[in-house]
Amino acid sequence: MSISSINEPCYGILCHRQYVDRVSNALLAIDDEWRTIDGKKEEVTPTSTSPSVDQSSKCLLVPTSMEKGPRKSRTGFSLLVMQNCIMSPAQLPPTARRQLSWAGRLSHKIEIKSPCVAEEENNILGKKRTRTNEKEEDEQNDSYLSIINTVTSEIWKELTSNGFDIDKEVLRIDAHPKTINSNSEVCLAMQRCAKAELSCTSDSPIKLALSSSVVTTVVSVVFTSQQVAFWGIAPNRTHFAELNQRLNDHATKEVAVEATDCKSGLDNSSACQLSSDTPVSRAYYKLAQVFEDENLLDKIASLRGIDTSGKDSKHLLLNHGSGLDVGASPGGWTQVLCNQLCIPAVALDPAVLAKRVDSLAGVTHIRAELNSKEAIAGISQHAPYSTIVCDACLSNPKTLIEKIFEALESVKQVLKESGNEKGRVVTFPLCTVFTLKFPHKTTGSIARFIDTTSEALPDYFRRFATLGGQGNVEVTYKICHLFANSISERTVIAVFNKK
Repeated sequence: MSISSINEPCYGILCHRQYVDRVSNALLAIDDEWRTIDGKKEEVTPTSTSPSVDQSSKCLLVPTSMEKGPRKSRTGFSLLVMQNCIMSPAQLPPTARRQLSWAGRLSHKIEIKSPCVAEEENNILGKKRTRTNEKEEDEQNDSYLSIINTVTSEIWKELTSNGFDIDKEVLRIDAHPKTINSNSEVCLAMQRCAKAELSCTSDSPIKLALSSSVVTTVVSVVFTSQQVAFWGIAPNRTHFAELNQRLNDHATKEVAVEATDCKSGLDNSSACQLSSDTPVSRAYYKLAQVFEDENLLDKIASLRGIDTSGKDSKHLLLNHGSGLDVGASPGGWTQVLCNQLCIPAVALDPAVLAKRVDSLAGVTHIRAELNSKEAIAGISQHAPYSTIVCDACLSNPKTLIEKIFEALESVKQVLKESGNEKGRVVTFPLCTVFTLKFPHKTTGSIARFIDTTSEALPDYFRRFATLGGQGNVEVTYKICHLFANSISERTVIAVFNKK
């Protein structure tokens, strides 16, 4: 048996299965792969701004039978052990924290068998009980009871060494996965430890509870196999106020969205007048996350020679041009351009814009179709653009990018005809953000659409680069899955810079 302390931040987490990759990447600081297109060489070269991280060793997915099931129940969640985290789950944005139903800080790891044992002997947590394997499972359950007793004994030693007062302290036990009755078994084993040491006549010498207002200490345990377990002990405040009371429904309340009437643009809320930065749609959180990406901000800042150490430096990054929001209604992404980047924004959409967005200083709403004469004329008046974003809904993402390019080509022609010989529609560095909305939600279909779109992107980006005039332009881009993206959405972020 080996027991080791974990010095780096480590957490046990119950995460909705559709968000496992997004949450684990954020906690481990694993960035999506950036790719570079050199317009001169016309080749695509993979690049990476993220540290070298062996994700498989730092994100352990514990197999359970609870992963499939309704979204609103405890089923449908994956059990993770996250090691070497760069942040607490409580520091994730609310769109991510709402997908976590539980988290516990883990500080110790215990192994009671050589790690070279075959994995099929270790990971049987997700198997269903059948007549043919009842005897085998009984033996496996006995093995789990053995590690439960061993882990509990070590937890009891840790508690007593830290001055645990059995008369005053109230414990909460969070043991996972639930499929092996781990919680009740750990509670019983803990009581046995206390009875043996205190020579107590009571069957339950330790006070146990679930309520956060009563509990003083929380014990978190995750059994990853018959031989390996992680555990940690945390005070009430550390577990609840600083962690779990920022997850799940608590986080959902932070994702504030106040919709507006689709015809008038007036607020639906009967409350007092809403502030201009109150999001008008869930889409707001997509673009907000994009411009909170330190890798992206540092990339743009380096191209412009801006020091990003100041808190208010973000509004300087793209202020050398206007912002264009294609398919803007009701205005969530326009809000981000104005409030977060502090640049004048052109919102293009034939539908109405929310009044609290339309009234923002610097917002110009063009109520026209993308390739109409009104749209081309309106876009031309505010060129050049340093930021172009689009969250419009089209079943074929390649068609959407093609339509945007055609419109901007028309704008370039209008500018030349008006006396602007260069016809500069955009200014460098240019940042573009497009949402890819795939028609089907199956894993295979999404993968195929991502592959075909990825093949087409380099050519589209080279064409976009010509909108800023002649010259060699380098494009760095990535396809990412934002927390506010649906399962069938991806977001393409690109930075163009004249070499």
